[in-house]
Amino acid sequence: MRNDPDPTQDRAGRAAALAAFDRSFDGARMARTVSDTAPSPTRPLQRDEQGTAPSVLSFDLDGVHLDLQVRARGDQRLLSGLVSGEFDHVDVRLRRLDGTLLLFVGLDGRFDTSVPSGPLCLVVERPDHPATVTDWFTV
Repeated sequence: MRNDPDPTQDRAGRAAALAAFDRSFDGARMARTVSDTAPSPTRPLQRDEQGTAPSVLSFDLDGVHLDLQVRARGDQRLLSGLVSGEFDHVDVRLRRLDGTLLLFVGLDGRFDTSVPSGPLCLVVERPDHPATVTDWFTV
């Protein structure tokens, strides 16, 4: 018999703990955060038709650069990214507490997706190079 008073309680804490112990990218290199620009009333950024300004994050990935723009749309976050640098092929994986999503990266290095708000990290993989991962961050 379980001691949980409510077996339907929120399992987000358990999912976060399990994601923290995911060992699939132990050999990966850590990306360096180059900049993290959150919207501010004193710094005008390009705003959309609802007046929302994006957050912009930039990462150095061992010879590859990744720029990520995050826009809020209700409980969803629209992610637009650009991977630039010297590579023939690149894969970008978006890790969340509930799993990993392989994103489509165009020939120009661009990718787009929409996810619910919450923690995530990005993994960039190139042939003949170790994977590079960002720290976990919340969108």
